[in-house]
Amino acid sequence: MRAIRRALGRPYLLMAAVVLIIGAIWFFRLALQEFLLLDRLVNVYTNDAQVRMDSYAITPVVTARVLEVLVTEGDRVTEGQVLVRLDQDDVLAELREAQAIAEGIAQQVEELRLGLPLAIEQAELRIERAEAALEISQQAAQRGHVLLDVQRDRIAKMVAEQQAGLEAARARLREQEAALRETELALGRTRSLSDEGIVPQEQLDAALMTLERAQARLSVAQEQVRQAQQHYPSGDSPEMIRVHERDAQSAEARVEEHRAALDLARNERRLAELGQQRLKVLEARHEEAKARVQALELKLSRTVLHSPTDGIVGYNRIEPGEMVKGDPSDPPIMVIHDPSSLYVTANVWESDISRVRIGRPAEVWVDAYRLHVLGRGKPYRGRVRRINPTTAAEMAGLPPERLFIRREQKVPVKIAIEDADPGFRAGMLAEVLILIDDGAIAEEQ
Repeated sequence: MRAIRRALGRPYLLMAAVVLIIGAIWFFRLALQEFLLLDRLVNVYTNDAQVRMDSYAITPVVTARVLEVLVTEGDRVTEGQVLVRLDQDDVLAELREAQAIAEGIAQQVEELRLGLPLAIEQAELRIERAEAALEISQQAAQRGHVLLDVQRDRIAKMVAEQQAGLEAARARLREQEAALRETELALGRTRSLSDEGIVPQEQLDAALMTLERAQARLSVAQEQVRQAQQHYPSGDSPEMIRVHERDAQSAEARVEEHRAALDLARNERRLAELGQQRLKVLEARHEEAKARVQALELKLSRTVLHSPTDGIVGYNRIEPGEMVKGDPSDPPIMVIHDPSSLYVTANVWESDISRVRIGRPAEVWVDAYRLHVLGRGKPYRGRVRRINPTTAAEMAGLPPERLFIRREQKVPVKIAIEDADPGFRAGMLAEVLILIDDGAIAEEQ
């Protein structure tokens, strides 16, 4: 019985031994290939990784009412496709007003540009004419003053001559008056002697004739005195000096008039020069008005929101009729995801980051695509594209701890997937193995 039991028991032992050997081989293979026991010692491994993709936030910059929402969550969109239309009435009204202001200023600038050269030229011409007229009037006034001085000298000489003639006439008058008095006395004596019969009648008649001649000479002397008082030897009178003075005053008045005309012409030229400054101000205002028009045109174009890339609408929070604010601090109204930009962000321990270089190959396992429970399945190929310059804690902006505790930090590393599966979704968990001794030439960061 014992022999039989031994014989029957040996195959089971053999089978148990075979099973143990196969299990050991399978576990050893699983440990090497699936759990990466050796690869973790040689290469850089982390299971703190996630699938990412580029996302584009759609944020309005115009405060307006939503007219149309042309896509819904999950829709595929192409670059430039219209996503949302906003109400344009308010922006259009502002744009028309700004365009009207810009056109008005442009018209003023054009009119000033055309009229300013002519105004300056006319002002210069008026200045030349006023200067010429002023010079002529100044010369005429100077000649008038010279003539007035000459006439004054001449009148002074005439007055001196008239005074001398008048004194001579008066002397002759006094002479004739004295002679007349003597003749009258002689006539009286002769008449007395004639009455007494002492002298003949002829002598009395002669005395009478002498008296008449003396009276005649006295009348002539009186007339000469009168004429000497009223007339000058040259035929002029002191009144002529007043005529020349009035002429000189008129010439001075014309000088002042032409000087005022010259000042007016110069003021007109200064106004024309000020027109150049006004032209510069209007040109600056025109540039401001054009800039406002361009800004409003840009604002009008932003009432239509377009997709920045090909992708999928991953989030939408607005409906037609709602009001949106052009506030960058508000959350986006829509998010577009770009599946073609899939990558993996792997957080590598700082003790291993010195062995990671840009361009190194990597193997990626996504948890959602495991083939079985115990294994990882076939890895996806990838390559290191970026090593973040800060740690994950620094990127998170966490406040410093009051009590310092030394912990090993992790550095985010971006890995581009070369053969990504179309079913990958952002946020999926993954494991990454960055190959160090692959022989590939890696670029230094």
